[in-house]
Amino acid sequence: MELNLRRYAYFYGAIMLGVIAVDLALAQWTSTDLPAGMSVWLPAITAAQDLGMRHGRDTEAALPKGAAWRLAWPLTLVATLIQLVFAGASIGVMTVLGFDVFSVLSVISPPVWMMIFVGMVVLVYLTNRIFLGMGVRNGIKVAAKLRAKS
Repeated sequence: MELNLRRYAYFYGAIMLGVIAVDLALAQWTSTDLPAGMSVWLPAITAAQDLGMRHGRDTEAALPKGAAWRLAWPLTLVATLIQLVFAGASIGVMTVLGFDVFSVLSVISPPVWMMIFVGMVVLVYLTNRIFLGMGVRNGIKVAAKLRAKS
């Protein structure tokens, strides 16, 4: 399977922007928030599943053994880079608006930040792996139904 990393990045970024917009709207009008990991895992789930589903529908072939584990790494790298860009932009916007972001962030020590970051990367990797394979299986089912229909 050849990965379309650009499609994954666009899809991931669009879903992430949508989650952020929904979260801001909820916070503004209902005084509630979405769960903290929603902007990390929902984009990974949907983008990996979309990529896998397209592959399954187009090729009607399952991934070779171990391929999903290998293919999840580049997806995780893209997701991590997008998360870092959004984090940098958020810090920049908050700083421009006058918030002392670094004093808030310095409450947590650097080793704890590293553990959080590594944990996020591992969880996004596992999410990509699981939902990439699930998407391929769903794509094969869709292709079979379309073939049976015609």
